[in-house]
Amino acid sequence: MLYPEWVDFTLQRFVMSSDEQCLNASIREYLIPCIRSETSLRKTVRQLQQVAGFHSPIPKENLFGIYDYMSTLTPDDRTDPRLELLLNSTRFVSDVMDSIRNLTLVGVKGVSADQLYERITAKYGDRGTIPRRVRYALATLRNFGALEHEGNKWYLVRDLFQQMC
Repeated sequence: MLYPEWVDFTLQRFVMSSDEQCLNASIREYLIPCIRSETSLRKTVRQLQQVAGFHSPIPKENLFGIYDYMSTLTPDDRTDPRLELLLNSTRFVSDVMDSIRNLTLVGVKGVSADQLYERITAKYGDRGTIPRRVRYALATLRNFGALEHEGNKWYLVRDLFQQMC
């Protein structure tokens, strides 16, 4: 599970760094007070590198532009660019978001985790890690302001796709 401020930190350090190992060390140091498990820490650093670091599928020049744009905004106004970064860099999270969006578009009022497991399993195959990864994706999307959780349902509250149409 990721938090928006972690992405801000990673992006800022990525722009200032020319070395992947230094960026890894900087992210680790930043996250140590938040993440106690070494395995979780390693995975989170890797995931942040995927979103806004040396392993991002987003071209370096674009990440620099996003950083320049985000640095003109207050943290409260960075929701859309953060969400865009997350969805454009992390296919699995994007697929979870697409599944919620599609279910919402066909009239489903609140999406259950089981509905998402079914859709994601259809796409990725029946793997034991799917439920855990879907839960982390949902929590991350909630942290980024895209979803709300009420009862046993997830509700779409912010969708970049709808804003662009």
